[in-house]
Amino acid sequence: MHQFAFVTTCKGRLHHLQQTLPLIVAQAPDEIVVVDYGCPQNSGDWVENNFPDVKVVRVTDDPGFCLPRARNLGAAACQAPWICFIDADIRVGDGLVAWMRKHARERHFYRQAPVDGIRDFEAYGTVLCPRRAFRSVEGYDELFTGWGGEDDDMYDRLSITGLATGHYPAELVDPISHDDSERMAFHEIKQKDLQHCINSFYRAAKLQVMGFHGIRTELTLPVRKELRDAVVSAVMEWGGDEDKPFPNITFQLKSASWMPPPYRLVSKARLLLTMDKPEQI
Repeated sequence: MHQFAFVTTCKGRLHHLQQTLPLIVAQAPDEIVVVDYGCPQNSGDWVENNFPDVKVVRVTDDPGFCLPRARNLGAAACQAPWICFIDADIRVGDGLVAWMRKHARERHFYRQAPVDGIRDFEAYGTVLCPRRAFRSVEGYDELFTGWGGEDDDMYDRLSITGLATGHYPAELVDPISHDDSERMAFHEIKQKDLQHCINSFYRAAKLQVMGFHGIRTELTLPVRKELRDAVVSAVMEWGGDEDKPFPNITFQLKSASWMPPPYRLVSKARLLLTMDKPEQI
């Protein structure tokens, strides 16, 4: 029988956690971890006072909020072979854990099933994956900041390693709808679209560089920082001004392979990232 851990994070969302955590507890997964990421409402204290069997991880060294880091810390605090990452604003439906125990298969990770071909973006980050696979791709990339992108980035890397995407029934998770002010409250960049643009370009750059070098898990931290810095600089210079052309982002790639002396096989490429307006129809 598989064992399952739930990892959720909270900063300024105690009013959501008070609705969602009891529903998770009621389904009796093998472990539950709540990451209190400097929550101004002291969500960790509330959890310990009301659900003493739930493990609390506290982050006290970051005035902002880094969801990838919070999830990585939560994953490190549990032992179950399967981890379900779930946001504090996601209500679980009756039978989710039972469905996991019956259907979870190795070499798969599971996302909410699309409805009429469309995924619910509010439940986009709710994923069940094998702990071993999560560790093999080095977890979430903590250079993703702000809203969006960190989940797709990890799904990309899980897929590249050969995991298949499965789906749990859409009705088993029910997001609590809320406005963007809560999503962006603890992020430095308050414009969601601008932040999404940064993360989308960064994700695209990572995939291209990984493909060029034949990397299937994760780029090294110095390479990621170089990519991220270049993307942030270009996007912030543009600033979301539709009347201003988006600057090109260029990376020079080079890779060398062994050949008998005195030769060396060298591959070179120029990666160009840009943004085009769709043609008017």
